[in-house]
Amino acid sequence: MSSLYPLWIEKLIFVGLIALAVCAGMALQHHFSEINLMLSWVCILPLIVLVLTEGIGRMIQSIHSK
Repeated sequence: MSSLYPLWIEKLIFVGLIALAVCAGMALQHHFSEINLMLSWVCILPLIVLVLTEGIGRMIQSIHSK
């Protein structure tokens, strides 16, 4: 228990995934119509960011807790 859990890595990954989601949302403007675009912006991209952040955070935690 002497090693500190690196929360800054998780925060950095979270900010990076948000930036990627914003870029992906802008790229989707050319491929989707209005309702599908709004659905991807409001539901799909945030859910993907949440799932990826949680998964990466759990992997980091399992590596550093050994």
